[in-house]
Amino acid sequence: MMAELPLALFTTLAPVAAGAFIALAVAFFTTKFSDEQLRKIDRMTTIPVVVLIVGFICAFFHLANPMHAFGVFAGVGSSPLSNELVAGCVFAVLAIVYWIVALAGKLGEGVRKGFSAVVAVMAVVFACFTGAAYMMGTIASWNTPMVPVAIVGFCLLGGVSLGVLVLALAGALEDAVAGSFKMAALVVAVVGLVLGIAGTAAQVMGVSGMSNALVDGADLVAGATAPMWVGVICLVVAAAAAFAALRNTKSAALAAVAPVVALVGVFACRMAFYAVQLSVGLYIG
Repeated sequence: MMAELPLALFTTLAPVAAGAFIALAVAFFTTKFSDEQLRKIDRMTTIPVVVLIVGFICAFFHLANPMHAFGVFAGVGSSPLSNELVAGCVFAVLAIVYWIVALAGKLGEGVRKGFSAVVAVMAVVFACFTGAAYMMGTIASWNTPMVPVAIVGFCLLGGVSLGVLVLALAGALEDAVAGSFKMAALVVAVVGLVLGIAGTAAQVMGVSGMSNALVDGADLVAGATAPMWVGVICLVVAAAAAFAALRNTKSAALAAVAPVVALVGVFACRMAFYAVQLSVGLYIG
């Protein structure tokens, strides 16, 4: 499990950061912000951008030789890992370009909505490909659609939590909540919570009926139960904290609790995922 720590950090930080752009897109479509608020939101968008970059940096530490990373592009279309990397790079480039152009004050209302919508859609695509990269025939315990379902859930719930923090720090959350953003954000967060918990629980618990010549799946599940439950509890707390922040819009400290707890919860779920790795090469059950 610890050997996969760099990837656990990547699949925690990057999807949550991507989800923040979904939350911001929802805010732009549901709220009329002032020019000053938009400038502050753009400056605070630095937070998810930094989280995204740190996530990608963590992924490189999983490679024995980081210089070989560019070789992954050779498998585009045939390798799930290559597809994930391409989707991630496309999203990262779009998100960073959006952020830079926004900081430069070059986004009109219509362009901002359109550009943010494209980034948001690509964030979902990135999350899907991140989960699909683990659906490989050689590892039976990971070869399930519940893996991308969970990643998309983490993206949505964690993203709303982080997006609410961005709006709170920009002093724009009160105006956003006065419109329809509150309900839209809650819907996205609840969908994310359900997908994240259901995907994680189904994938981890499904391993209990597997085994190979070296290990029994039930033993792996027993070892993964503690981090899984920590993750589930933290995800629920994060959703509750995000809801509380949307009700008490003047507390930036309260808004900061949700993304921090969400990141802890997603990381715990990811560690549970890596703890139930079971190779099909020795699979007998």
